[in-house]
Amino acid sequence: MKITDIRVDHFRIPLDPPLSDSTHGLITTFGLVTVRITVSSGHTGLGYTYTVGDIGTAAIHRLIEENLVPWLLGRDANAIDRLWQDMWWHLHFVGRGGIASFAMAAVDIGLWDLKARAREVPLWRMLGGGDGRVRAYAGGIDLQFTLDQLRAQTQGFT
Repeated sequence: MKITDIRVDHFRIPLDPPLSDSTHGLITTFGLVTVRITVSSGHTGLGYTYTVGDIGTAAIHRLIEENLVPWLLGRDANAIDRLWQDMWWHLHFVGRGGIASFAMAAVDIGLWDLKARAREVPLWRMLGGGDGRVRAYAGGIDLQFTLDQLRAQTQGFT
């Protein structure tokens, strides 16, 4: 499966109501970068990454679009491990963390999603997952919420 097209988009998502914590302060938005990878068979995969407050998301978008997309076109989408290693070394001198790792993560997630879709199997199953059920709990908390808002947020969770 040769990579024939990669579309990168950047979204600024408002949070209503805003969140806050002791590390980030008031959080009114988050930034989302999506990567849609298409291969010669016509299958597509979708990857993403995000940042709190939309900080650095435009840079991640540009890094993918200008430095990874041209370099990935024509490559074998099945060689996910090889592509990850190659991306690591391709971006090695501009950073091995931060923006570079966010960019790589979005592409990597897109490649795994693509592989699962092409095989017509859920990704969790392809990766050797369990029975498909995971007990969830409501772990998000914002101390600015009223008690009623917190209760509503946790409805239906363990």
